[in-house]
Amino acid sequence: MAGRRAGHRAIEMNSRDTRREHNQMRFRRANERFHDAVEDHVQETQHVPFMCECADDDCLGTVNVLPSEWEAVAGKPNHFLMEAGHQHSEGEEVVGSLREYEIARKPD
Repeated sequence: MAGRRAGHRAIEMNSRDTRREHNQMRFRRANERFHDAVEDHVQETQHVPFMCECADDDCLGTVNVLPSEWEAVAGKPNHFLMEAGHQHSEGEEVVGSLREYEIARKPD
């Protein structure tokens, strides 16, 4: 019985981690579409409110950065830009910052 509960917890954690990863990718895709829509309409020195790319499905946070700054983070594999202190996926680590925002990297 104890083994069955431990197995259930492992499946539950894997499911939660998978859901968090899907949330981050959903935010990333939305930011990519937003970037494409505004890229020719904003000045390079203008901050733009991209969505926080944390793992929280209900997050409504924004990261106000230059389009080129967002591109620099999004252009690196497994890197996400988020508000400081927001929820990370399992194994993710903060590898940098951009003003008050965190840059997190998922394991390869």
